[in-house]
Amino acid sequence: MSIITPGRERGGAPPAVALRWSEPVVGGAAVVSPYLLTTSILDGSERTGSVDFGVHTHADALLVWPHLGSMTLHTRTAVRRLIPGQGMWVPPDTPHASSPDPGSVGCYTYVARTAVPPPWSTLRPMRVGRALQEMLLHLGATSMADDLRLRTQRVILEMLQEDPLPVIEVPVPEDRRIQALAHDVMRDPDDDRSLEEWAARHALSVRTVTRAFSCDLGMSFTRWRSLVRMSAATALLTQGHPVNLVAHRCGYSTTSAFSAAFRRVTGTSPTEYLRKQSAPAPC
Repeated sequence: MSIITPGRERGGAPPAVALRWSEPVVGGAAVVSPYLLTTSILDGSERTGSVDFGVHTHADALLVWPHLGSMTLHTRTAVRRLIPGQGMWVPPDTPHASSPDPGSVGCYTYVARTAVPPPWSTLRPMRVGRALQEMLLHLGATSMADDLRLRTQRVILEMLQEDPLPVIEVPVPEDRRIQALAHDVMRDPDDDRSLEEWAARHALSVRTVTRAFSCDLGMSFTRWRSLVRMSAATALLTQGHPVNLVAHRCGYSTTSAFSAAFRRVTGTSPTEYLRKQSAPAPC
């Protein structure tokens, strides 16, 4: 295990400009044979605001998971905000950009390509409970015989097959007409501009925006913005902010309106959502 600087895994809050998905930096294997996995830690406690982005790939698979606070993972089609208990599996050679959000600690567990189970060939959410987190961190901080380390790593890979906790996915539009608009909304989820005002701001007609969201993402602008706001809300709640403050920072004038919107997206209340995320995985 090692602590890495923002130059290794770059990213965080939604970018101000579109990421260069056609030009990913190719990374080398992070796992040394005969080992099956290794974990790196990125401390975002000194970060303020956004940082430069870099789309990159790895020869090995990657499990992205936050130890403290939240992380943001960008892939070509979606943005995912992860909180403790949640993880995201990134198959080998998959372009992505990620980092812990400011004030958070994020972890990257690299899994050797040869150890990846065949079903894990696509992006997928995974449960990374407290016990599994401690095992991964313990491996990096403790010396042990190779045979014991390998047995422990095999157990960890088996534990990763548990049912995942739901992750809010915010789809990213490919339609260039609405990409700049979408990035603006993701950057400022508390902005309460109406659809008409957003369209005018980007010199688009309401009809164009409505059709683009429907055809490209299969949902209305209102539904999509709710996903953006609820994704931001999960990170703020994880940081310990009270529900009324989170409601305000996500663009809601009342706590009841925010709680109702949160329930529509996640199926539960903000406090219950956090309780489920922090509950130990069943034996």
